[in-house]
Amino acid sequence: MMLSGKSIGLAGLLGLFGLTGCWSNGKEQRLSDSPHKTAPTQTDLIAFHKQRAEQLDSLMASVTQSWPGLERTGTGIHMEWLERDTTAVPVEALPKGTVLELHHKFTLLDDQVLTTWQDDGPLAFELGATDLPTGFHELVGQAFLGDSLRALIPPSRAWGMTGLPPDIPQEAIIAVEMNIDLYRQPQ
Repeated sequence: MMLSGKSIGLAGLLGLFGLTGCWSNGKEQRLSDSPHKTAPTQTDLIAFHKQRAEQLDSLMASVTQSWPGLERTGTGIHMEWLERDTTAVPVEALPKGTVLELHHKFTLLDDQVLTTWQDDGPLAFELGATDLPTGFHELVGQAFLGDSLRALIPPSRAWGMTGLPPDIPQEAIIAVEMNIDLYRQPQ
């Protein structure tokens, strides 16, 4: 076929007919009458998050069921004190700016090691300034100097829905083992 003195092939011809099919030529085309999808309601979202929280708590409970001194915080952290000296100085009584030394091991539930004090050195934890997630602050805040503990921190108190790529996946539960010692106090 020739158009404006130029030869067009089969693809061009089909394209030309395809374009004319897009024009309505005065006729309205109806969309299908299938039911449309709506966004989830607030009730749906609350139910979803409640179910997800129950699943995470169940998973954490299955891991910690053999911990004889298991405690659960109101924020969902499962923890056990391995060594506890309540006659020592409570961390919460230390002045802001105090730096603690954490001999630690942080892993995922599949035992993938994120960091250990043997590999990376002790972690310096400055009270009120460290950028670790809130679950770590909660654990350290409940301790006395010299305490050792193990814990599972749920995603909502760790790196949450985003994780910390590439090492920490989304919604990761963080397994923690640490000993809390004084490094230096502010002057």
